[in-house]
Amino acid sequence: MMGSWQDARANFAAHPLAWPMARALRRMGGMLRVPGLGLVVNDAALAHEVLSRDHEFRKNGAGSIAAVMTQAFGPMALANMDGDAHRQFRQRLGSLADPVLAESWLSDSAAPFSEALSAIRDGATVDLSGVARTLSGRLTLTLLGVTPRASAAHLDVMARDVHALGERIASALRLSPLRETSLARVRGDHARLIAYADSAFARNDLPDTSLVARLKALDCTAEETRGVLSIFFVAGALTLGVAIPRLVALLVDSAQLRLLETDPTLVASAVDEGMRFICPVPATIRIAACDTTLAGRRVPRGCRVVVVTANCARDEVLFPNGDWFDVRRHQDSRARYLWYGAGPHFCPGFALAQRTLRHVVTQIAALPGSLRVVRRVAARNVLLPAWSELHVR
Repeated sequence: MMGSWQDARANFAAHPLAWPMARALRRMGGMLRVPGLGLVVNDAALAHEVLSRDHEFRKNGAGSIAAVMTQAFGPMALANMDGDAHRQFRQRLGSLADPVLAESWLSDSAAPFSEALSAIRDGATVDLSGVARTLSGRLTLTLLGVTPRASAAHLDVMARDVHALGERIASALRLSPLRETSLARVRGDHARLIAYADSAFARNDLPDTSLVARLKALDCTAEETRGVLSIFFVAGALTLGVAIPRLVALLVDSAQLRLLETDPTLVASAVDEGMRFICPVPATIRIAACDTTLAGRRVPRGCRVVVVTANCARDEVLFPNGDWFDVRRHQDSRARYLWYGAGPHFCPGFALAQRTLRHVVTQIAALPGSLRVVRRVAARNVLLPAWSELHVR
């Protein structure tokens, strides 16, 4: 099965220079040094090794996105924590989002998507990107413990505001320190986002299933709670808002949505294959904490290691014919879910993301007739490649 040239448009629009460069670097080997950039890893097995060797390859350091996050958000944003402090904190947290709880959160948040499905069944054209952003925001509100006492319309406005704040924050993150004007803008957006968390933390009537209630029960401080929520705000829920329309578009473009109509058991593998192919977070950064080696090559202390996840996801050794999208593909266990990270920093929202994506694909595949993409607009100047509009009928 072929992939979609349309999906490549989303990558190119987001990163018109970096995306062609990444594609070129992929053809130059599994690991290579690039002046001004660092040690680039395109090999999936090596990428897994780097991400798992947390004591040697840290998230923080000069030239890392984590360092910029610390500049903007402070030292306890979870995504920028390292080493023993990070490991101990993650052990305290345990499993924050098991499949049962993820199902509960999705059930409480899915109204915008359910309404969109009804409109499509009635023959309307729906912007699935807008729906995904609202769903993403509603999930965030559910994690905060915001109950549907407000009107649905008001909740959707709040949801879109939360998601927009996350989008703006993520798009501002770079490999170099933020300048004063950008830093002030990011801190302003982050303060608005954290105000939601602080308001929830101060409440005594939170639903027991809310993430904030669970964190308080674990004796997390307000600062620690903000750090955990920042992951779900900026990384987790935001990634869902990007991944949903890209995954659905890919299924339609490749004509493989029809396979799911006749065989619903393929939904799980379709989601896994879709996330491999679109790889919503195309790269991640680590900094060598000490002089070490990788695949027999010396890596000096302070060296930036750029794991190009989008290239690793198409590693021909672990994913033969990696440029082809095939919902029947068997994911190699040595690199399965690499796009969610690996080792101590594996995505804490994995269960929620998987449950949400499977729900969306199951419901889309069950729609009567043939779903068509009637208009799409690629997002520009964003960190995560996306369709800013995806109108389907």
